[in-house]
Amino acid sequence: MSSSIESLKIVLLGEPGVGKTCIITQFVEEFFQSDTQSSSTGTFSSRTCIYGNNKFLKLDIWDTAGQEQYRSLTKLFYKDANVAILVYDITSKQSFDELKGYWANQVKESGPADILLVICANKSDLINIEQVDEEEARNYAKEIGALFCLTSAKSADGISDLFLQIAQKHLGIDDVKLLKNNEDIPLNKNDEQVEKDKKKGGVTLTNIQQKKKKKFC
Repeated sequence: MSSSIESLKIVLLGEPGVGKTCIITQFVEEFFQSDTQSSSTGTFSSRTCIYGNNKFLKLDIWDTAGQEQYRSLTKLFYKDANVAILVYDITSKQSFDELKGYWANQVKESGPADILLVICANKSDLINIEQVDEEEARNYAKEIGALFCLTSAKSADGISDLFLQIAQKHLGIDDVKLLKNNEDIPLNKNDEQVEKDKKKGGVTLTNIQQKKKKKFC
């Protein structure tokens, strides 16, 4: 029986240090790296869901730079995205304020009209020093019509649920499962350009400066 494959472009946006790269690494590679480098390029990863009768949804996930000098070029990644995950660090009120004051507004202005928004509250393992009340963040997500998910890239809590919620919302069904990382599916024609970008190492946003390390994700 032939398979049906669909691709979904997902971008992660937010301030430097909120854990975007760590979330993707935990989801795709299933491990936590505490000492990662801040992204200054758009890097690509993917994982696939299966649903229905041999149908697949390929999650094409793009990590983006949060530094102010890269912001204007980050628009290249979400202008044609299906989903924007807006990430903030629950221990940083500033990261939540920037999410509301900049990132959400930029996606609304420059992203597709039907883009799915997701508010991701990361670093739930540090709940004892949180600066952003979860109820406040949930109310904001409801206000802008976004999904909400509480995650910890360190412990992996909520990470799979984050992407499964997205797949379920997009497909309009609950019975969606993640393929194991070593399971391959055939590519369709729509994947060809993404694979070319992946081989090239993603899309460079601007002249690369020395990457700064961040310790907590």
